[in-house]
Amino acid sequence: MEFLQPILLWGLLGLSIPIAIHLWNGKKGKTISWAAMAWLSEQENQSSKSIRLDQLLVLLLRLILLALLVLLLSKLIVKSWLLPDETKTVHLVAPDSQVFEEYRFEIDRALDAGEEVFWLEPELSDLNSEINPHWLIERGVQEALNNLEGPISELHIYLPNSQSYLPEIPIISPVKPLIHIAKSAKMRQTFTPIKVDSSYVLEQNEIGVLEVGSTNSYNQPKEELLEISYFLGNLEEEEKSTIRAAMKSISEVMKVKCVETDQQDQGNLVFDSQKPEKLDSSTFYFLVSNHGYSMDQNVVLIQDQLDFDHSEMVRNGQLPEFILVNFLEFIGVQSLPVEVTHHQTEARFIAKEIPKEDKKSGFEIILIAMFVLTYGAERYFSNQRGI
Repeated sequence: MEFLQPILLWGLLGLSIPIAIHLWNGKKGKTISWAAMAWLSEQENQSSKSIRLDQLLVLLLRLILLALLVLLLSKLIVKSWLLPDETKTVHLVAPDSQVFEEYRFEIDRALDAGEEVFWLEPELSDLNSEINPHWLIERGVQEALNNLEGPISELHIYLPNSQSYLPEIPIISPVKPLIHIAKSAKMRQTFTPIKVDSSYVLEQNEIGVLEVGSTNSYNQPKEELLEISYFLGNLEEEEKSTIRAAMKSISEVMKVKCVETDQQDQGNLVFDSQKPEKLDSSTFYFLVSNHGYSMDQNVVLIQDQLDFDHSEMVRNGQLPEFILVNFLEFIGVQSLPVEVTHHQTEARFIAKEIPKEDKKSGFEIILIAMFVLTYGAERYFSNQRGI
């Protein structure tokens, strides 16, 4: 039991008003002699009692009326009396043929039951529509969930067994989703070692972490990344120092030579706070202190300032890997998919709590019915007694 407007409970103090009025009207009157007093009959000349018993019922009804009105205005909610909303069950399927085939039975059963089934993409297309399977990366999931309509009782999401299918930031969902991970659905590509100098290559271990290996382990790596030229634009000095430290870490740990340039057109990696009027397709951009998503393939928006006080990524030492992984994807080197557990996937979804004002309580209906009945009874007995 809870009150959405508890401050209105002070209105219960008003219960003293009908009692005070009743007692005041019941006070013994002062005898005043007047000329026609002698002509009154003995019965008419009798004074009434100070408190008439036949008025107590009307008083009680008025007190109940006021108490019911206060409870209605303070929005009393009893959890056991909450009315169920007209909800529906929705199924969102990742645009992956292996996911669809593995959960075909569950999907067909949902369709037969009249439940809503869509591809997991912003337009929420039905399963007969052809869509771009790459929509899901980074942008599609949150937008798809935002476009869901109506109250939802159950939300089923079918995903491949890969962390790359979900963004790093938390995903806001109408309800806590039931996650179904397809064991057979994984991205099949292999990670191509990248030559960074004559002795070292970048490779990816089994858990998806980049590490340095020896060129002796490979005949001839197909990819090369011998140098990264980066430009620091309109940033705070502390941010520039943080980025320089991250690039130095990439040079020392990953053996990739990183060189700062003072000309933006000479860098293939740009850090700035504002998007340039014209993007160079051969340059990758990190835009700092920018919110939202960018539809440009060579732009990554970083919401926080890149300093120790504002960025958790800086505090955790994740900035160098973040920079390198995004830059490698830009030049066409895809990292290996990392398997994900149900717990890891479910932890990325945050259920959006329904505002208490939107909850409907059956107890409120009972209070309204009691108020109407009590009001009718009070009016009836008041008219009968001429009060």
